[in-house]
Parts: sequence; C-alpha cells; structure tokens
Amino acid sequence: MVNDSSSMRRWLALAGVVMVAALTTACAENRKPPVAAMVPQSTNGVFGYSDKMVAPDLYEVAYVSPPLRATQAADDAHGLAGEKQRVYDLALWRAAQLAQEKKSPAFQVQHESRDVDVTVRHDPVYYPPPPIFFGPCRWDCGWPYGYWPYPYDYGYRTRAAGRITVTLTVKMLGKATADSLDTAATIERLRKAYGSATFAMTQANY
Repeated sequence: MVNDSSSMRRWLALAGVVMVAALTTACAENRKPPVAAMVPQSTNGVFGYSDKMVAPDLYEVAYVSPPLRATQAADDAHGLAGEKQRVYDLALWRAAQLAQEKKSPAFQVQHESRDVDVTVRHDPVYYPPPPIFFGPCRWDCGWPYGYWPYPYDYGYRTRAAGRITVTLTVKMLGKATADSLDTAATIERLRKAYGSATFAMTQANY
C-alpha cells in the first residue's frame, strides 16, 4: 500500500508538471503582437477611429480604445487619465488627417466628449492546501482524487477594464481663425508623438 501511495504521488506530480507546461504554452500562443493604434476601427472591430459627415464641412470623428486595465476609483478617469489623453490625441490626429483630405488648411473642434466605460469582473480564486501533491491523503486514499488539490477555500479576484471613447465634432475651415488648429502643424505634432503608438489586443487580460 505504501508503494502504491508513493507511485500515485509521483504520477500526480508528473501530471501537475505537464499540466502547468501545457497551460504556459497555451497562454504564450494566445498572446497577440501589438498592433498600430492609428487604424480605422473597421480594421479589427475592437479599437480605432471612425468618422462621418453630419453636415457640409462638419464631421464627427471618434476613437474607441481596446479594453484597458482600469481601477474602481470613483474619479471619472478610473486610473486611465493618461490613456484618455492619448485617445483624445488619436481622435484629433484623425480629424487633422480628414481636414487634409478635404484640403482644409485649418479646422475647429466645436464639441468633444471623453467617456470611460468600465466593466468589473469578480472571478473566484481557489486555494489548494500546501503542499499540493505531497501532503497527507484527505479521503478515499485508494484513488488519485484523494491526493488531488481540491480547494479548501476560495476567494474572489476583482478585475476592471475600461474602454475609452472620444468623440469630436469638427468644422473644416477654408482659412485659420483665432481658435482653429492648423491642419499641417497638428498632423506633424501628433505624428511625432504617436506615429509608433500601439495597443495590445489582450492588454487588459480581461
């Protein structure tokens, strides 16, 4: 009986190592390389910019981020203040590109909104008793299940993910005004700042 118990423990230890290795490999395979941030949302269906004409020389430009790690803080940014600014700048960059396409030397942001939609998940976390495979048998010692690390207790892990949406109402102008933005200068400034910006498709691990 002692030999059977020792063999069973060795078998379970080996099974555990194999299982951990398989999970690690699966996680590595599921990781996707970062993709360029300045893309149309239609490219991936998750994030990017979109625009539409709402009146002659008047456009609505939007940028939606992928799910990003957020906090449950009561403030409007939910720990994403820096990302909100980046998403705003990406939307503004698209507005400048659109102005350039329409051959407008300047444009004016007439209205803007910056929203964060936060989703909170509470996932159960199970805690097996240490040591996992080499502890004393708890029940039904003639079966592998008597040694398998079924949990003694469990808790919850809370994760929050936020998606940022920036929407701009933009007027295309034939000439600059006191409160307008120069099309070429805006494109150059934001291209230098965000030309290599990326988002990971699994950035929030959500």
